[in-house]
Amino acid sequence: MLAFLTVVEAGSFTLAADRIGIPKANISRKVSRLEERLGVRLLERTTRTQHLTEAGKRYLTHCKRIQEEVDLAEAAVSEVLNSHRGRLRIGTSVSIGQQILQPDLPRFLHQYPELEMQLNLVNRRVDLIEEGFDMLIRVGKLNDSRLIARRLGTAQRKLFASPEYFNHRSTPQTIDELCGETGKEPGACDILVMGSVHGEHSIELANGRKRKQLTLQPRLLADDFAMIKQGVLDGLGVAIFPEYMCIQEVAEGRLIPVLSNWGMEPVDIFALYPQHRVKIPKVKAFLEFVVELFTQRLSV
Repeated sequence: MLAFLTVVEAGSFTLAADRIGIPKANISRKVSRLEERLGVRLLERTTRTQHLTEAGKRYLTHCKRIQEEVDLAEAAVSEVLNSHRGRLRIGTSVSIGQQILQPDLPRFLHQYPELEMQLNLVNRRVDLIEEGFDMLIRVGKLNDSRLIARRLGTAQRKLFASPEYFNHRSTPQTIDELCGETGKEPGACDILVMGSVHGEHSIELANGRKRKQLTLQPRLLADDFAMIKQGVLDGLGVAIFPEYMCIQEVAEGRLIPVLSNWGMEPVDIFALYPQHRVKIPKVKAFLEFVVELFTQRLSV
């Protein structure tokens, strides 16, 4: 179709071949095959001239419209590949979004005023490609050959409580004093648990090569870190948090580490994106932003 359009615009097969950069015979065969497929002659050809048939004139009108759409499509792609504008859809967990991204996100958006950010905070596994995300930031590497996984850092997971919680009870000095064998022994600490992350009945803690499986009787079981954190701040008990969630409260003296040598196994945080998506400037810019941000926040 585009070969036919080029022949008409150039005025001859010879000039069309020069414009496209292929032999004249190839152009002629392309137009002939098009006419065979349509079952109608589009060009009346002699050794010296060529003329559009009635069918050729009608077909040419549509060809020009299609060419215009192709030009517009190529311009749109060029704009995507050469500018920081349009919608950028990012997905991550509620805690990462609120604790790491939220404080610095305005700085990124001020830097790129033509970007439209859609940030989805969800505590579930999502399909990046099926759900139309440009990038996911998540804990743990996803085994998906369609995606690139860029490691952003490692989150340490430790025990924290408010100082007030230990005003009327002794601070545990050993892991056995934390929960005992059943979680209900006299003097055992009250445990607040993020159920979707830690499970409901047991948690394995580590201290170097040492391991301890704790049996839990949670004082509070919830699916939201913010609720668990508020409960700890209000003196309800002890909970495990990623360290990045407690930096400010520890600095202010509102939370204190408990058995600081113990914690859950560290977890890596990754940025996930389709292999070629990072060539788009807005995606590349956001990747560079989160690499710098997570390096800062996870190394404090």
